[in-house]
Amino acid sequence: MEGTRLHATPAIPIDIGHLQLLSQINRANRRESDELLKAHLDDLRLLGTALSAIYQAATCHRKCWATGHVLEIIGGRIYNLACAAYSLICIGFYDEALNLTRSIGEAANLVSLSTHNKDKFKEWVHSSKEIRLAKFSPAKIRKLIGNEDHILMDGDWYAELCEAVTHITPSVSPNFHADLNRAMCGGAPNETALAKSLGQLTLVVGLVALFYCRYFEFDDLFQALTERGPHAGDADVKP
Repeated sequence: MEGTRLHATPAIPIDIGHLQLLSQINRANRRESDELLKAHLDDLRLLGTALSAIYQAATCHRKCWATGHVLEIIGGRIYNLACAAYSLICIGFYDEALNLTRSIGEAANLVSLSTHNKDKFKEWVHSSKEIRLAKFSPAKIRKLIGNEDHILMDGDWYAELCEAVTHITPSVSPNFHADLNRAMCGGAPNETALAKSLGQLTLVVGLVALFYCRYFEFDDLFQALTERGPHAGDADVKP
């Protein structure tokens, strides 16, 4: 396993010095990633529009619907997770970004449940922690949604992210870039990993943003999202 840029330093700093070095590396990674991101302007435009829609819904920016703010709360969580995931992509922490994308998928399926099984969504809203754990696991929520076309992160995608970037196993190395055939300790820009992690993030955020646009009557943003198209959903970006 290789370290990111640290291996070139004669001595690995400790204390505040290590954090200062980390900041320097992050800034350098961000500059390199900015160049790589120029090849993904379609994804960036779609992601930026989707994030704007979710933010406006979560903050009652256009109108407060005064209906309990459950969807607004979920939207706020999705927005923060997505912003954090994008920031991690920009400094070369792709596994960590995909880990957050997995969490976005869980929340996105809850949003879909609120449309396609309203009774069960209401039950989830009012349930205790024990009932949520017993009856509303990610797999059970997908089952409650029913129609696979309405599941925003399916079981195969979710399971792949669990195994590859979330659960700790003896065989899974951190940020293993197959095209380089090595794992990385720390963030390091990689074109292939950037495309995959950005594509998956854009796909799930773009899909859930369509729900928010319908719920909150953002017809202009719904049109903007549909015009940009679900290109990020192509098979090559999914597990």
